[in-house]
Amino acid sequence: GDITILDDNFSSIAKAILYGRTMFKSIRKFLIFQLTVNVAAVLTCFLGSLMGEDHMMTVIQLLVVNLAMDTLAAIAYGSEPALKEFMKDKPIPRSESIVTKGMLTEVIISGLYITAVCLCIRFVPALNNIFGGQDTTYLRAALFATFMMAITFNGFNARTDKLNPFENLGRNKNFLYVMGALLLIQFV
Repeated sequence: GDITILDDNFSSIAKAILYGRTMFKSIRKFLIFQLTVNVAAVLTCFLGSLMGEDHMMTVIQLLVVNLAMDTLAAIAYGSEPALKEFMKDKPIPRSESIVTKGMLTEVIISGLYITAVCLCIRFVPALNNIFGGQDTTYLRAALFATFMMAITFNGFNARTDKLNPFENLGRNKNFLYVMGALLLIQFV
């Protein structure tokens, strides 16, 4: 966008570019997280119903998932630090889509993985026995807890495109608070 310099300090331009790049990266991280959770939730519920389950997750459980992926994730990703290494990135053309092919690949792979794990909990007899046999109440609770844990850990993956998902983690306290709260709520 256009930049209006309000002071006589030339370094304001560099700061504006750094914060603009940081916001753009944060939006992309949020989209990866959001799309992955949506793909996993829709596929889990849809494929589960095709496999004979009336409803894989209750309405309340889906509302909790929605709360976690919308409100809490926005807080977590909106607090990403502005790293000076972002200034080494090449400018992104205006014509480039906000969702890249690499992002879509990550979303699809992660969404399919989470879906497969959740479907296995519900439909693989060996896993059914671990979570209370054929009592659907226990199986739904196990499926929901697993889904929430999976999307919480996916939050760490969505933060970075590097191999280490914990890189620069200590710089974003809000992310740690949100993910810690999600894990704590699950255990409670």
